[in-house]
Formats: sequence, C-alpha cells, structure tokens
Amino acid sequence: MAAITGIKDLAAILKVSPSTISKALSDSPEISRETKSRVRKMAESMGYVPNHYARSLKSKQTKTIGVIVPNVIDDFFAKVLHGIEREASNHGFTVLVTFSNDRKANEIKNLISLVNHCVDGILISFSKGTQKNNDYGTVERVMGHGMPIVMFDRIYHELALDSVSIDDFQGAFKATQHLCNSGCNSIGFLSSISGTSVGRARKRGYRKALKEHGLFNKKPCSIEFGSYRNFKSILAKGMKEYKLDGILAADELSAVYALNTLKQLGYQVPGEISIIGFTDGPMAQSAFPALSVVSQQAEKMGSMAFELLRGRLTKGYGKIQNMVIKPELLLRETTN
Repeated sequence: MAAITGIKDLAAILKVSPSTISKALSDSPEISRETKSRVRKMAESMGYVPNHYARSLKSKQTKTIGVIVPNVIDDFFAKVLHGIEREASNHGFTVLVTFSNDRKANEIKNLISLVNHCVDGILISFSKGTQKNNDYGTVERVMGHGMPIVMFDRIYHELALDSVSIDDFQGAFKATQHLCNSGCNSIGFLSSISGTSVGRARKRGYRKALKEHGLFNKKPCSIEFGSYRNFKSILAKGMKEYKLDGILAADELSAVYALNTLKQLGYQVPGEISIIGFTDGPMAQSAFPALSVVSQQAEKMGSMAFELLRGRLTKGYGKIQNMVIKPELLLRETTN
C-alpha cells in the first residue's frame, strides 16, 4: 500500500509547525499568501488527503455515500446508478454522484472531494486513464485513512477492496461462440475500452472462443479506437481487410455505431454480417434491427455494490468479497 502523507509529514518537509500547515490548508488569514502557496503545492505533489473521515468517526455517520463513474453516456452506468440510488434510498442514505469522464485527474479530484464531504464510503468504477496507467495510488491513500471503498464493473484485483463485476470473459466467450456456431468465419472484435479491465477480459474471451473453433489462425481482427470521430473509415478499412461476417462489440455504443455504419456502407445485417454488443439498454433495444447483446444486469450490480458498502459500514472489517455476476446472452435481430 502507498505511504500516507499527513500534516506532520508536510510540516517536516517544509520546516514549519503542523498548525501552520493546517491553517494554510484551511485558508486562514493568519498565514501569508506565499506560505499557503508553498503548502498547497507540496500537499498536491505528495498526494495529501485530508483526514476528514477520521474526524467524522468521532461523531455519527453522515448517511451519505459517494459514487465515481466514468460517464453517463453509456446506458450501463446510468442503470448502475439507478440500482445504487434505489437501495441507498431504501436504507436512508443520500448519494453524491461524480463523473471522471474517463480521466485519471478527474477521478483523483472526485476522490478527494468526496473525502472532504465526509461521505461514509465510496463506490467506484475506475476511469480509462487510471486503468491504462495502472496507477491506484490515490485510492490506496484514501483506503489508508480507513475509508470503506467498493469497486464495481472496472475493478483492480490487487487492491484489498470488495468488488462487484460481471464475468466479462465468459460473456464475450459465449457471444463469440454463438457467432461461430451460426456460421461466421471471420469475426472482428470492436472496442473503445481496450485499456480497461473490462475491455481486456472481453478480448480474452473473444480470442479463446476463436481458438476453440479453429478460427484463431485466420488472423483475429481487433479494431480498437479511442474516438468515434473517424469511426466510419476505421470500420470500412477493417471490413475490407478482414472480410468480416461477424462482429463482437465490447460496449453498447460501439455496437450501435457499427450497426448504423454497416447499413450506410450497404451491408445487410444479419444477412451478410452479424453483430453482438454488450449492455441491454434502450439503444440496443430500439436499434433497427434490434441488437443482440450480452446483458450485464447493471441495476443488480448497483444494488449489490451498495449492499457490500453498507455491510462494511455496519459490520466493519472482514474477508474481502469479490462478487461476480453471470452474463446472459440475449439474441435479437442482428444475429442468425
């Protein structure tokens, strides 16, 4: 676990008293502007996290929890939030929701902000930036202050934290297996989340299914991208190079983009190419034709995550729980 920086550590480094550090961070008029600036810069560089949580323990719980999600563009996270809020409300908790927009810097600010607001605990799904850089230092520092944290969806098993996730490997494996069994011989993997734990697990499941069906030697096609700006040209190039007759999209938005783009390019779905995505959201259900998907049971994930956090708040410490939800393949009109 990363070392925890406290007021005494900052005081020793800057050669001032702990009270000066405390007053500077509290913007006290007793401290000069120059000293405040030095203290804040050092606090930021050292990853200092105010221990408001420890102070709140002296009183009662705030009955407030914090949530950090990558975005709400994806219907999946909106449904997770609905599951969290419903369960939290049933138990008298208020939910503070923050968004990282898949940036590590935003995630760090959100973590510190939630600690400052004296939440009782935090639910977090990590940003692309955090998972790409494999940097969980701020989370470890917050853990060091005794703050209960539960991970959901995008998780990191090296952290000693409770978690709820879907079996992404198995979901992708089952989806690819269905495409193989339905006659597809050239299946592409389409992903905008390749740097996340979720994206990596789904890619492994895809590759495993290809190997089992003897298709892996046909040069598996992984189309990974970070922006939809040039999506049409990227997909058109992949179609031409690999002559795809099947696509497994790692998320709902990519699946919808693929469906609409392929229709624009003149392909018949599922006549010439089949598509399976992830997340059973409104976009997948209302698409034409309706998308086949791997259901992630998002609301269930949200309610389970809250219950794990509530357990930590009421029962204290115990064995770490890593709960895994079984995926379900929902076949609709984009597959044969």
